Amino acid sequence: MFNPDQSNLEPYLLIDEMSKGFLLLGAEGADIQDPGSYIICRMNPFFTRMFDINSNYIGRAMSRLSPLSDTLARLMLKTMTSSEASTHELYLDEFDRWFQLSIFQPKQLYIALVSEDITEKKKIEEKLAESEETMRLTLDVAGEGLWQWHVEDSLVHHNKQWNRIMGYNTEAKTHALSDFMDRVHPEDLEEVEISSEKIFRQLEPYSRQHRVITLDGRTIWIEDRGIPIVSPAGKLERVIGSMTDITRYKETQQQLHLEKEILQSTLLSVGDAIITTDQDGLVRMMNPAAERALGCKQEELRGRSFTESYRFIDPVTRERHTDDPYEELRDNELIGENIQAEVEISRTGREMHIYFNVTPIRLPDGEKAGYIIVFSDISSVIERQKRIEYLSFHDDLTGLYNRRYLMDSLHRLDSKRNLPFTIMILDLNELKSVNDAFGHAGGDLLIQKTAEFLESVFRQSDIIARSGGDEFCVLLPRTGAKTARSIVNRIKSLSGALEPGPEQISISVGYAVKTDAREDIHAVMRQADASMYQDKELYRHC
Repeated sequence: MFNPDQSNLEPYLLIDEMSKGFLLLGAEGADIQDPGSYIICRMNPFFTRMFDINSNYIGRAMSRLSPLSDTLARLMLKTMTSSEASTHELYLDEFDRWFQLSIFQPKQLYIALVSEDITEKKKIEEKLAESEETMRLTLDVAGEGLWQWHVEDSLVHHNKQWNRIMGYNTEAKTHALSDFMDRVHPEDLEEVEISSEKIFRQLEPYSRQHRVITLDGRTIWIEDRGIPIVSPAGKLERVIGSMTDITRYKETQQQLHLEKEILQSTLLSVGDAIITTDQDGLVRMMNPAAERALGCKQEELRGRSFTESYRFIDPVTRERHTDDPYEELRDNELIGENIQAEVEISRTGREMHIYFNVTPIRLPDGEKAGYIIVFSDISSVIERQKRIEYLSFHDDLTGLYNRRYLMDSLHRLDSKRNLPFTIMILDLNELKSVNDAFGHAGGDLLIQKTAEFLESVFRQSDIIARSGGDEFCVLLPRTGAKTARSIVNRIKSLSGALEPGPEQISISVGYAVKTDAREDIHAVMRQADASMYQDKELYRHC
């Protein structure tokens, strides 16, 4: 579940200070397409006040957001299927107010919402609509601060709302055009001057968005619209227009742009490889992680099938094969399911283990527009797991199985189908003498040579383990006493034929055979151990 990095709380503190409501929902469970599986992860104070919601709802189901839940579920589903941000205006009866909801996916399995109360804006729009006939010219320029510029005296007449926007005294009725031009932001001045010149030359309506500096020093964004009024002789007499303060709109626009950039930057910087394709599986986009993993740039693979970039490797036979788990995920639309596989990259020949899933991209009408493929290179993880498993079950010095694996195997193989079951115990006879004469390095070398010798004698299916310092144990399923005796003779014969010296192998061997399923396997092992000590006594008296 959502757990922000406590070392970097600045973004969340900024969210809490926003003058807009903010809500973050996270999916819980496999079915991320079910809005009912989402719970509340975060709400800023403005959101709780706006909808009179208790902040203790954090961690609870989305359904707690009544009366928002049904509406929000509908909008979430639309966003989840399109994976695109969207903005909606809706009226909520319970609050008797209009709201603008901007909804987007900040990352997979999460839905974020930015809410704003636009009731006053809607009321203004309704009033303007009601006075359509009397305010026809005003509606043509669709503004709030009304103005009229007389070409002859270069004076601009305006209403009180214009004064409020610009920070003037509301009783002022006129100003010089040059006064307004002095208020235009320096970075926008040239564009405004060019636009103004076009009025004289082309006598056409205009609309422009730019910044102005108000009388009290604030920088705001305005949308300025004008309609030229021409005399019967075709001469420009005046321009009437309106000015709208669109600062909040610009802030929202910039915020959404920033959110889009953050999402884009996240996509480009994440360690997982991400590829988007069309409905036919042809590549549209690859992030840098995907380029590194596949050894090619997105320009090289764009418009080609993603499956051209690799071949799957059979984990048993190590052969390259055509059965493609990716196509199974895609064709069956196994959303939320992951597949682990081993592949060979076509471009580089590099082999790696990957862990990936495929998610369809759908348009609002449900039509499939493509797929998102996310995969991770887990080769290093697999290698570490193999190494850990090897170290857990093998002896460091000899590479044979260790006592832990031996005991696990003893119980695993202790079944009726493995009878007769022989346990053989082997012990080096002269290890102490070698240690005394050549040091422990010499003794270790003798143990290693003995391990190699035993591997050459026994079958690959037999379990050979170093059970102690100079002791070895071999488990031989489906091996009777006659075969066991011949193996012992072979060990004695082969070890006796080795050249004398510090590495000459002398082994005492004992064994016992379990023939009845009711026998205790540990008792059989004790019998084998006793048999080995009998053989060692014979060696000592020779």
